[in-house]
Amino acid sequence: MKRLVTLFSALFLIAGLASAQTADSAAHHGFGGRKMAMHRRGGFDNTRRLNLTDDQKKQMKAANDDYHKQLAALQGNDKISLGDYKTQLAALHKSHREQVSSILTDDQKKMMADGRKRFSGRMHNANAANLDKMKQNLGLSDDQVAKIKTQREQLHTQLQSLHSDSTLLPAQKKEKVKELFAAQKEEIKSVLTADQYAKLQSLQKQRINRMRRIDGDKLQVK
Repeated sequence: MKRLVTLFSALFLIAGLASAQTADSAAHHGFGGRKMAMHRRGGFDNTRRLNLTDDQKKQMKAANDDYHKQLAALQGNDKISLGDYKTQLAALHKSHREQVSSILTDDQKKMMADGRKRFSGRMHNANAANLDKMKQNLGLSDDQVAKIKTQREQLHTQLQSLHSDSTLLPAQKKEKVKELFAAQKEEIKSVLTADQYAKLQSLQKQRINRMRRIDGDKLQVK
């Protein structure tokens, strides 16, 4: 997902998709590596906190490597029909979930499920807090807040519908996501005054610069 997505929309997309799909499949639906990086920073990594043994880590890596290899081959096959693609993709996801499940203990599976619930709750709270922060920073009226909240809910519904749409290929879903955010940006612009929108853009640029500095610092550390 591009970094220039609006501050609130970025958080909303993460919250919506995190609640709509399991942790072991979230990285495989083509909605962007940036989202998953933020997902991990948000406090829920699907393996980091499970106290995996060295043997489990090796098995998990092998399962993930094999999954990504097969997924790349499937997505790169431009001769396959949409029906065959969907069938093979579903089988691949099912196989990968079963592999991951077979590696984990019952306690680890419970920890993962609990972690997903906690993360979803935190993102929901963060989304609400973000709207409050927008209200304060931009001087939004109650009517503006209500309109933005409605727009977020509509976006959430659209993203969930898109996620479950089996008639589209991953690349097509990516394009649809871009279209939804472009439309969302225009809708928000119509709610804000010119001064509020200019301030929002300035805040977005500041946030992007902070994220770039953080990413740069991490690269230097590595």
